[in-house]
Amino acid sequence: MDAQATETIMNTDSNLKENKIEALIRLFKETNERLQHEQDLSPDNAKVSEIIGRLMSRLRSRYLPEEITAVLGDDYIRSNQRKLQDKLSEAEFLAELNDARQLAHGDVSPLVKLAAMPIWRVYNALVGEELSFLSVLLDKHGKTEQAPIVFVGSGPLPLSPVMLHLFGKTEVVALEKDRGAFEVSRTLLKRMGLESKVIVKLMEGADFNYSAYDVIFVASLVRNKREVLEQISRTTPQALVAVRTAEGIRQIMYEAIDESLLYRLGWDIIGRTSPDGRQVINSTLFLGRNE
Repeated sequence: MDAQATETIMNTDSNLKENKIEALIRLFKETNERLQHEQDLSPDNAKVSEIIGRLMSRLRSRYLPEEITAVLGDDYIRSNQRKLQDKLSEAEFLAELNDARQLAHGDVSPLVKLAAMPIWRVYNALVGEELSFLSVLLDKHGKTEQAPIVFVGSGPLPLSPVMLHLFGKTEVVALEKDRGAFEVSRTLLKRMGLESKVIVKLMEGADFNYSAYDVIFVASLVRNKREVLEQISRTTPQALVAVRTAEGIRQIMYEAIDESLLYRLGWDIIGRTSPDGRQVINSTLFLGRNE
């Protein structure tokens, strides 16, 4: 291959990378501007659902480290990332609220209907990997797999707590600070017959006394993770904590926890899961206290 042909291939590859970066930045801007101006972020708004779906699909693509750096370093994205995350969180909350209300009514079992929904496959992959990792860590630390779990930030559709109970065969205490989400989730769990196994409490995670629990999960949408972790440190310092976060390009959609902050707060990262690139967006950090 001559030098000119090699240069042409290299330039083509460079242009493809640049186009991929520009396309994602353009989609970020389009999504942010649409969500900032829409009054209704519920699933009833087809325009909102469509553009969020496009963004999620794009974020499941594979990006090289230099592409991630270029996208996250873009001035517009840096200035608007938190604003977009807030709107995406609101849209996700409203979608879960809508799903929970629909599941809680009708003659068919909510669990049967839920298991047929696409979201079940996503959480099945996420929670399945988390439980596999957790089992190894519990065995290593001499803790029982049957110990109750606390899940902070369960939302209106407490799918993670339900799966942790069903697959982990343990009781789960779910903390939810929003009264509307709390009421809807309790109604749904009662219809599922799980109200005594997945117990929802109307409680801010930063105020809960964790002293009776050794395993705590913190949802990705919990914004005050630092305060929650500080409360866990005060009340049950020997606990294993699983914090959902985001890595790489997926930081556009979900807040990434500052790993250096974790160490300063006295936590060590003792394990992590990573998204599979097809379904799961979140990754999970498993934390233990510094020795």
